[in-house]
Amino acid sequence: MAETDITPTALSINTVSADILDTDGAVATTPTDGWNVLALGHSGDRLLLKFWDDGNTATCTIKAGVRPPAQREGLGDLAVVLAANDVRYICVEGSRFLRANGTILVIPSGTGSAATECKAFIIPKVA
Repeated sequence: MAETDITPTALSINTVSADILDTDGAVATTPTDGWNVLALGHSGDRLLLKFWDDGNTATCTIKAGVRPPAQREGLGDLAVVLAANDVRYICVEGSRFLRANGTILVIPSGTGSAATECKAFIIPKVA
């Protein structure tokens, strides 16, 4: 498989982020293999995914994980539908989507899948 690795950008509480362009996500090298989001041991409830479509429609399917560690994998995949020139954000749940290797797999499909971008953010814990 030629999954495209994505390392999430860590955000900090009460700190302005670096200048993050809205269109600086990763395009899947091989759309049928998708993105391999490195969850880095985060449970997923603090992982935010952003999808951007360049003018065509696309669907980004967040694949159900494997049990263990994904105790709620039985809930299945989750599809995020993008219209032309659309941006969508979603917080994902590790107990549903985390794979045994600590990653989350997302597969883009549709007419815009070759140009759809994905970016990931780690939302900080509040003490």
